[in-house]
Amino acid sequence: MQRAEVFGSQSRVRWTRCMMKPTRIRLTADDRRAQLVGEAEAMITLEGFSNFSIAGLAERAGISRAGVLHHFTSKEDLLIAILDRKESESADLTARYLADHGDRDARAILDLLIRHNIERPAVIRLFSMLAAESIAEDHPAHDYFKKRLLRGAEQLSHVLGGYRRPAREIGMEVLSFMDGMQLNWLRDPTIDLWERWTGFADAYFAGLVPE
Repeated sequence: MQRAEVFGSQSRVRWTRCMMKPTRIRLTADDRRAQLVGEAEAMITLEGFSNFSIAGLAERAGISRAGVLHHFTSKEDLLIAILDRKESESADLTARYLADHGDRDARAILDLLIRHNIERPAVIRLFSMLAAESIAEDHPAHDYFKKRLLRGAEQLSHVLGGYRRPAREIGMEVLSFMDGMQLNWLRDPTIDLWERWTGFADAYFAGLVPE
């Protein structure tokens, strides 16, 4: 009788342990990549790219190092995926504005981007940190940030026409101010970024001479 009770108890223990084991959710390849990019972004924002590791990401994501490398061949590959996603988000935001409003007001688009960034200080911190780190020519994002200003100015040039100065030149100056002001805002959060931006933009655009 006692043996039967012991056997029954052991069975219940094994059953209970099985029930307590966490169920691993199997993600699709796209969902797993999105998860890894999001986790990597959070880690790099806090630690910087130089302190970021594939092993640390694997532990945070709850998968093996090989599992991470199945989707991204290196941490440099992950970094480019993060930057590409952020650039796509800004492009999508601008496209939605143009679709909703049907105009090509450069000042309104720039206002929209500034407001969007104010709501996402972690993203500004990530870009500012990487921009500083990538000054070194051997940094994997060096070429990306070298071309980023030129690429952004080219995109803005399509809505900055109508002035005597070249639209691309105007775009570079405006974006340079935005980058610098956002960096100062990260150093001193008491700065009113929106007020500084509107003060600059009001004076800058008022000084442009129409064609």
